[in-house]
Amino acid sequence: MSARPLLEADFHIPLPTSSLHSSTSSNTVNPSTSATVAPPTPSHLLRCRSLLRRRSLLCRRLSPPLPSPISFHINRRGMKRMRDNDLAMTGHKYMLELLQGNPKQCTELLRMSRESFVRLCAHFRINYSLKDSKHVSVEEKMAMFFMIIGHNQRYVVIKRRFQHSKQTLHKFFYEVLDKMMLFAKDMIVPTSFNPNLNIPGRSKRLRRIFKGAVGALDGTLIHAVVPTKEQDLYRGRGKGDCYQNVLAICDFNMIFTFIVAGWEGVAHDARILSEALSDSDAPFPFPPQDKYYLCDAAYAHIRGFMAPYRNVRYWLGDFRRRRALTNKEKFNHSHAKLRNVIERAFSVLKARFPILKRMAPFPFVTQRNITIACFALHNFIRKEGLSDEFFTQYDQPNVTVQDTDVNVDADEDEVEAHGTASDREYMSKLRDEIAEQLMQLVEYII
Repeated sequence: MSARPLLEADFHIPLPTSSLHSSTSSNTVNPSTSATVAPPTPSHLLRCRSLLRRRSLLCRRLSPPLPSPISFHINRRGMKRMRDNDLAMTGHKYMLELLQGNPKQCTELLRMSRESFVRLCAHFRINYSLKDSKHVSVEEKMAMFFMIIGHNQRYVVIKRRFQHSKQTLHKFFYEVLDKMMLFAKDMIVPTSFNPNLNIPGRSKRLRRIFKGAVGALDGTLIHAVVPTKEQDLYRGRGKGDCYQNVLAICDFNMIFTFIVAGWEGVAHDARILSEALSDSDAPFPFPPQDKYYLCDAAYAHIRGFMAPYRNVRYWLGDFRRRRALTNKEKFNHSHAKLRNVIERAFSVLKARFPILKRMAPFPFVTQRNITIACFALHNFIRKEGLSDEFFTQYDQPNVTVQDTDVNVDADEDEVEAHGTASDREYMSKLRDEIAEQLMQLVEYII
């Protein structure tokens, strides 16, 4: 409501006047006659002052008051602070609904089946001393961790869902991650190197021919967030984003037996392997003399590592329109078919944990540890042997996975930098023998 403008009449104060001097007794006033005003008396001054005070108070009431700094400070102190987490469903109630509700919700939100999640929480309670806190259970801690790495969610989203502060969420995230590093040492272990022929169909026939193969070896790119001054080292293989390069070995059951994480994206796969072979802190799982890992042409063809023929069709997509004809092509096709197991394992890993495709802006050491934790969780779920939709999707050997992390700049001089001539000669002879066996098959259908 706006104030009414003051009028002249509001300030009109009648003053006493003397009688007009007139030369006649008529009612008309002579213009030439001047009226004289008597000086104000004290009573008139008091009345004027009272009227001015009233008008001033009226103006203050009609105009909106402006709070003074003191009154504003007092009002803020008197206000009740609103809670950030004001949902009716607490984190504990949410976990009860999640674990007791539709099993599909658990798979979608926690990236694993309900049975796997319950077993994993029990495993951490018993073996890694992960305990309930005063207000947060182990299951709730693990669920918050999985929603971050499984959906690449930020703290602000998770704290709203579980009704905890950012400080609490940060504390429990790193508590679980520290336990995951101990967990990874027990989950990612070398294979026994015993041949496992429990693979159906044509892959079983190929395994009998490649009887010395104990697994597959390859590198994969994991998205990384690094400071601007270091980004050139992590932009690898013609990609605009930054990545860390991870070397991994897996067996034919898609279980990872060895990984090296944290390398720059520009690092060549062969260089990472060469460094891993000489690293005394993390001994490389060398296969026995008559065993070997299947690897692509980016690696040296030496004892313990079976690479395909160079300058010959190799990738599975190359054989879709025209089947293999020569013995070298048949070898490369069979080799790629068996080595495809590690490509499928990488696909399961990245499908389950999208944070590996778009990493959150954690410190780089934390990013590396998250990557290792994802590999360890992958192994745990596989070893439990429970039904899992991610493994089911990529479990068939005939599933073709597009390899986007190939070293397109593979240089023969670079990949042959390690290994002796006798090692290369031994593996070349073994490769030729396998190629002859494949050529002599009556039916070559893979």
